[in-house]
Amino acid sequence: MYSDITHKSQIQNSKEEETISFEWKNGRRLANDQDVAYILPSDQTEVDRLKLNHELWKLVIEGLFKSPIHEKLVQGIRVLDIGCGPGWWSLDMARLYPNSEFIGIDMADVFINQDLPSNVTFKILNAGTTGLSQFEDDSFDFVFQRFLVMGFPLDQYLWSIQEMKRILKPGGSIEILELVNEYKNGGPAFKNMNTWIDKALSSRNMDSFIADKIARFLKEAGYKDIKEIDYDVPIGTWGGLNGEIYLAIQKLALPAVKVMVTELVPFVTNEIYEDNLKLAFEEVETGHISTRFRLIYAFK
Repeated sequence: MYSDITHKSQIQNSKEEETISFEWKNGRRLANDQDVAYILPSDQTEVDRLKLNHELWKLVIEGLFKSPIHEKLVQGIRVLDIGCGPGWWSLDMARLYPNSEFIGIDMADVFINQDLPSNVTFKILNAGTTGLSQFEDDSFDFVFQRFLVMGFPLDQYLWSIQEMKRILKPGGSIEILELVNEYKNGGPAFKNMNTWIDKALSSRNMDSFIADKIARFLKEAGYKDIKEIDYDVPIGTWGGLNGEIYLAIQKLALPAVKVMVTELVPFVTNEIYEDNLKLAFEEVETGHISTRFRLIYAFK
């Protein structure tokens, strides 16, 4: 999908979309745009990770969402998928609910366009800045967002919550799934990962523990009937199939995180990171290490 020969590229889009600049660093394709806060790569390796991540979460939550809106989706509603990545969630939802319309937005053109259902549209928009302003007030019945802890600084996260409420119809629902930067039962190597990731995020005004605050943010924004669900996802064979998949995800995710950590945490070099990464995966074989996540849904 991408070529390492290309050092810098731009994606040209229609008037309704945005132009985002990218560059290649250490073999990974990264956003190089002052309006884009996302600090993980956007390339084929990341697409592979996101596919595994999507399959894992279908198993963890036993479906595609937790909000009580199945009947509405069957009848036909309008849905926005924010930070959709390749669009796996929207594609699965569109096939499951053919009467509903799904719009997926992301700042990077990594969309899966093969065999695209007629009720799915993908747009290149940066939800952290002006992307959501493209949509009218009260224009969606359901807004879905997951894993943007490394995509939105705190001010953008708060702004997006307000914008999601603006574009939701009265009675519409919002669902957010977010990672907590916390390796439970981790040894020294995973504790280093926690510290380094937190320092990298903090340097960009991002919050490693924003998942624990989202319910409060929603309440302050005027959402109602707010529900929270906590998940503890195992890493490694001790956790069965979910653990095996999540270990495979970590083997893609932590090398991707290296690009962020070594650039934003001054004392962590490539060599230090790689040595620590090797030790971390050794810890997985001996300890019951897991990661915490939180899912929140609410209504306007």
